[in-house]
Order: sequence, then structure tokens, then C-alpha cells
Amino acid sequence: MSDQKQTDLIHYTDSGALYGKPGLDLLLVETLHCRAVIAKQGAQLLEFRASNREPLLWLSPKALFEPGKSVRGGIPLCLPWFGDNRVDPTRPKHGLVRAKTWELAGVKELPRGEIELVFTYCHGGNALFSTAFLCEVTMILGRELDLQLRLENRGDESAEFSWAWHTYYAVDDVREVEVRGLENCEFLDKTRGLRRFTQEGVLTFPGEVDRVFENAPAQQQIATRAPIESHSENCHSVIAWNPGAELAATLADVGEHYREYVCVEHGNAFANSWQLAPGEMASAALRLAR
Repeated sequence: MSDQKQTDLIHYTDSGALYGKPGLDLLLVETLHCRAVIAKQGAQLLEFRASNREPLLWLSPKALFEPGKSVRGGIPLCLPWFGDNRVDPTRPKHGLVRAKTWELAGVKELPRGEIELVFTYCHGGNALFSTAFLCEVTMILGRELDLQLRLENRGDESAEFSWAWHTYYAVDDVREVEVRGLENCEFLDKTRGLRRFTQEGVLTFPGEVDRVFENAPAQQQIATRAPIESHSENCHSVIAWNPGAELAATLADVGEHYREYVCVEHGNAFANSWQLAPGEMASAALRLAR
């Protein structure tokens, strides 16, 4: 696709122009179907709103736009490990790729007017993660949001990859939200030492919640004033998180705004982590609508 055609579909801007906080290069997509903002750092979708619908994602009013640091909100991609690194907890939480600059490898308009963006990141292997890998994220922006992940082990040995799309959904008040579709599923509770429990009834957020559902169903609904529907493919883990008031007070880029979002994340973590042999590739997809 020509540079001129790309310019017609997306606008190149930065966090200073959009948010008054200089630091990161951004892409702005505005069509008849939707409005979206993406940071090239981390291939992180910061905003998505389908036309005449409520915003899907939450971006913290206190978000920082600093090179090398993930932005609080939107959909950061946590990879090649999710959460604390289980080999060395001193390594960066949630992996490497969300703080790296990705290449915009493709832009095109699809027949129904959706915009498809393809981002790639190539990791050559280093002290933090020795295995080389290629990661490709495709975003299809329309009345719905489609995310696709392709991951290839380019190293010489088999490796474990743990990952998740760390989705921050915009809600009126997290204390009034229900997540449906996880009933009777087992979860690891990070607030109780990763002990295993079974979810009884719908999931609610009366305080801090940090749960990892392994082997989770493919569909969930966030029941709120404008319900959010998710459908995943080959994402067997669901992570539900909100810090609650006490923990949020210690997070400079959250604070009192913790009520405005809920995280219901999809990926493959803990027992569902991918074990990839040299040259092996795996893929997953997530569709979101509001």
C-alpha cells in the first residue's frame, strides 16, 4: 500500500497533540465505523469506540506517556510472560513487548470499510528472555474490534511463552459490574497466595479482585449499562482484575479512578502457557463488541 493511501486511512500524531503529554508516537484512525488511537510502543490500542456506541476501553486520566513504560489503560500486550517472571521476579512485570516500539507492517481498508493494521516485533534474544521470537498483532477496526496474535519461536530451543491482552474496559462503576460466563470455573486467587477456588455465581468486584481462570470458556459478558461481549479463539486463560480502593491509592496512574474500569483479560498463562519448539508458531484471536 502506498504511503498516500496509508495517510488517507490513518493520521500520524503523538501523545502531546492528543493528550497534552508528549512522549509517544500515536496513530489515529477515524472512519464511519469507529475511532481508535494506537501507540506504536507495544502496538497498544489506547482508545476504541464504535460509532454511536459507548467507548469500549478505559485510558487513565493520569496515564503517563513515557518511552519504555507501558501506558495505563487500553490494551497492553503482556508477553513473553504474564505477571511476575516465575524464573526471576526482578525482571520487568508482564514481559517485554509492551514497552518496545513495534513496526507498522501493513495498513489496508477491507471491503466492508473496516481498517486492518498489522504490527510486528522481532526479539533477537537477550539476558531477559534468551529465546528469539517474532510477534505479529493484527487489529481490525470496525463496528467491532478484532485482535489476532501470531507468535513464532525463532530460537534454537523450545521455550515457554505466557501472555495476555490486558484489556481495560470502561465502566460507570466497577462495584456495579457483573462478569458472566465464568460461573463454576476454577481460579487462582492472587490476593490469597494463588490458592485455588471455584467461582460461585457471577463475578463481581466489591473490592480488590485478582483472579486467573485457567481453561476458561471462550465467551464472557461484562454486564453494565452498555454490555460488553467477548469471544476468544485459542485463549484459554481469563484474568479478572481491579485493584480496589486501597491498592489503587498506591498506583500513581490510577488513584481514585479505579472505579472507572474493569480488566477481563484473555490469553494463555500459568497452566495454559504455550510451549513452542524451534520454528513452531501459535496463534489466537479475540473479538470485542459493545
